[in-house]
Amino acid sequence: MNLKGEIIAYHGWGFDRNCWKKWQEILSNNFQFKTYDRGYFGDDNSPQFNNISQKIKIIFAHSYGLHFCPVETLKKATLLILFNSFSEFHPENEKQRKRSKYGLKLMIDEFKNKPKTVLASFYQKCYYPFPSIEPNYKNFNWERLEQDLNRLNISKLDINILKKLSKIYIIHGLKDRIMIASHAQEFYKKLSQNSQYYEIKEAGHTLPFTNIKSCLSIVNQALGEIDNYGTD
Repeated sequence: MNLKGEIIAYHGWGFDRNCWKKWQEILSNNFQFKTYDRGYFGDDNSPQFNNISQKIKIIFAHSYGLHFCPVETLKKATLLILFNSFSEFHPENEKQRKRSKYGLKLMIDEFKNKPKTVLASFYQKCYYPFPSIEPNYKNFNWERLEQDLNRLNISKLDINILKKLSKIYIIHGLKDRIMIASHAQEFYKKLSQNSQYYEIKEAGHTLPFTNIKSCLSIVNQALGEIDNYGTD
């Protein structure tokens, strides 16, 4: 099979590689689809691009997943597709930033004593307006989840690295209860020269998993722009 290139997909906090299964099924005929795993629920996995310069190299990143992508891998990307993602979790607006920091602090403090309760609440907010998932708590790496939740409070990606990429697509769900739309728009404005921004009205924070059809339409447009790629 003559594949057009590679895709590496990064999940966000509280998720794993399995969230990308449907995407892998859809795109695997044209791309080698690799999935990163932070190791929250099992073994971790950190795939890399093959050293074939002429092949298309694409990164999918959901939410905090952008921050799990090594900078050297990010720099190799032909196309970066971001789903409800950010360079910094907290908004710049002072009032919104204060509210965001306070909310995350409450989440961090409660996680120490009631991690299952926090995670269940987090999933409900993520999947809104769709039904939440029922997590299996058998293999959770609570220590890593807590460490990354603390890192989220201070993690900040250098925007200049993103500006150097050839193409960035930002897709945001307007019913996101984790990251408000104005924050996503703020992020986009910093990247406007090499990026495109799309909003999906009926989608929440997990839009690449609950609104695959709408997201795929935008992704196919992006793929078509870089290599005349499309689906019938």
